[in-house]
Formats: sequence, C-alpha cells, structure tokens
Amino acid sequence: MTKYCHLSYEDRKNIEDGLNDNKSINQIAKELNRSHSSILREIDRNKVYFEPKQYGTYKNNNYDRDLSCQRLSKSPYVCNGYKSRSGCRKERYTYYARKADDSYNEVKRNSRKGINLTEEEVYIINSTLTPLIKKGQTINHLYINHPDILDFSKPTFYNYINSGIFDFKPLDFPRIVKYKKRKNSNKRRTRKEREILINRKYEDFINFISINPDLNIVEMDTVCGLQDEADCFLTLFWRKSKFMLIFKLESQTTDEVTRIFNILQTSISYDEYKKLFQVILTDNGHEFFDVDNIECVQTTGEYVTHLFFCDPHMSCQKGGIEKNHEFIRYILPKGSSFRNITQEKCDLFMNNINSLCRDSLNGKSPYEAMLFICDEAILRILNCYYIKPDEVILNDSLLKY
Repeated sequence: MTKYCHLSYEDRKNIEDGLNDNKSINQIAKELNRSHSSILREIDRNKVYFEPKQYGTYKNNNYDRDLSCQRLSKSPYVCNGYKSRSGCRKERYTYYARKADDSYNEVKRNSRKGINLTEEEVYIINSTLTPLIKKGQTINHLYINHPDILDFSKPTFYNYINSGIFDFKPLDFPRIVKYKKRKNSNKRRTRKEREILINRKYEDFINFISINPDLNIVEMDTVCGLQDEADCFLTLFWRKSKFMLIFKLESQTTDEVTRIFNILQTSISYDEYKKLFQVILTDNGHEFFDVDNIECVQTTGEYVTHLFFCDPHMSCQKGGIEKNHEFIRYILPKGSSFRNITQEKCDLFMNNINSLCRDSLNGKSPYEAMLFICDEAILRILNCYYIKPDEVILNDSLLKY
C-alpha cells in the first residue's frame, strides 16, 4: 500500500471513473493501492453540492416535499454512477476529478504563502542570532546550537532572510568561496622530482589506503597572501575529524616546512607523532619535496610517515583541506597581506575554525571529533583549545583580538 504520497490528477480521474462505473470504495482503493479511508476522505472532501431543482407551482401545493436522497446515506455518498442524476430534482453530491485537483493545488499554493512566525518569534530570532551572524557564524553552526528557535527547515530560513523580516541580510553571512580554475603549467619535472614521485603518486596512495583503511590521513597544503610577499600558511587537515592546524611560514620553501615538522616532532612524544602523522597527502608544491625530513623522525632516523602527492592540477583529490581553506578566507579574504599575521593569530584563527560545528560530524566540532584520535593534553601542547559555540568568530573582526 502506498504511504505518505499525495494523490495525483490521474489518481483522482481513476476515482471519478470508478464511481461512474458504480465500483465500491474498496474496489477503487485496491486498484489505486490506497487505503479505504484515504479514498473516502478524498471523495468527502471534494464532492460538489447541487441544490434541489425547484418544482413547478401547483394550485393548492402547500405541502413540503422530501428533497433528501437515500443514495447519499450510504457509501460512496455521492451521485456518480446514477444514470438519471441530470434530471434528479433532489439534493445531489457529485465528485469531479478536475475540480478536486484544482482545489488541492490551491490549498498547496496557499500553504506556502506568508511567514509562519509570530512577532515574538521574529524578535527572539533577531535578538539571538544577529550578534552571532555578525561574528561570521555559518547557518549550519546556528542550526546545530540553536534548535529551539530554528525549528523550521533551512530552505525556509533562507526564504525568511530573503523576505527581509529579520535585521540580518543575505550579505551578512559568510560568502561562498568560488575557486578559480587553476592554470595548467607545461613546466617539465626535473629528474630529481620524478624520482621523488616513484611510489608516491596518487594511484599509489589509493592502493595503500585500500590495504590500510584505518590509518589517519592528513592533507597538507599552503595558503598564500599577496603575490609579492613570501609569507604564507602551512595547513594540516585530518580527514576523519576535519581538524586543522595552521602554521605561519616566512617563505614557501622546503626549509620552512621542515622547520614546522621539527617543531611537531619535538613538541609531542614519538608515539603520539607516529599515531597522528601516519599518512600525508599533498599537492606538487616544491616546498613539499624534501620528503626525507617529512617522513622521517629526525631524532631516531625512523621513517614513520607515508607521504603521497596528488596528480598535477587535481586539487579535488584533497578536497577536504581545500574546502576548509574557505574558513580562513572568511577571516582573511583573497588579496589580504599575511606579513603582520603572527603565529598567535594563526592559533586564534585555527581554534575558531576548529570550534565550528559541522553537519558532517553529526553536529560536533572538529575539536571535539579530534578527541577521539588523540588526548586533549596533546592538543593543548599544539596551542589548541575549544571555543564555546556562541563565541566563535569567523570574519575579519577576529584580527582585532
């Protein structure tokens, strides 16, 4: 039996035809794979009433005639199927598929009009969300942390915003980053680069992960500021938890990347480092080509990390970190200078981004999800801490802190 599916015009036409053929409600319901009560409600809701026709005036005709019809006292409670109904002078009810479908569509249109909120509810949403939206919080984050006042769908919320009933406007929300298509480079690899990529290509990564599916995968990339500045960020993104570390680099070089990995290796224990950095996937940036210093723990000389490279011009192969860079651009839009950004500022950006709740993590933040991978004490060593949901800031006002 079909459940929770509205009747179509074809269904209604079949009901009308069935009634005209004097079929029972049960027969019609069985043919349409519907319940008996659904067909009965449809007929009762949409039957059309016809007043009794006036009899001629007869001399001394003062008695009352019974204008009720006995056919209407039993199922299907309409006059469809009665061959003489056009000449009947009693009250009549008839079911018409076209009129029933028009009535249904009219009700559906009217149900979608207007704002289904009281003035008090609009005031509560305004006063609660406006300060948070000014901090750059996303709609997903608001829905996760304020389900008591956002008890309608996200498309409805977007419609309400566009209608102008709130103090905040569409432009007050973080912009959607559009990535430019990267230009293809015809630059040929050097012999050394080709040797480095042996057994480290993306297809090798796929084969390795298929054999070792439970390993922690870290995506690595850099984010650049102005073209004439050397300053940039190194980002490390854990796929499972969507947790990201951000480090300030003085230049986009192998020496700077090696410096960061040396800091990580000396800051946390050997076992924790080996657990966190099992697999790293990055692009073909020249700053990542010192593979020995990335894969090897300098104090022991042991190779604990497997480093792989994406195919050229295929940033989508590490789409998680590319998407997460969007949050950095909320704070530092494209074209911003990174020269005066300190590591302390990077930590501040990082902690606000990691405290943003995500639908993909069942409403949890990356910080909370990362606690399933390592102890909170390790995160503290890496200058990571949790920020309460309503205190998260994701716009350029964070630079003032």
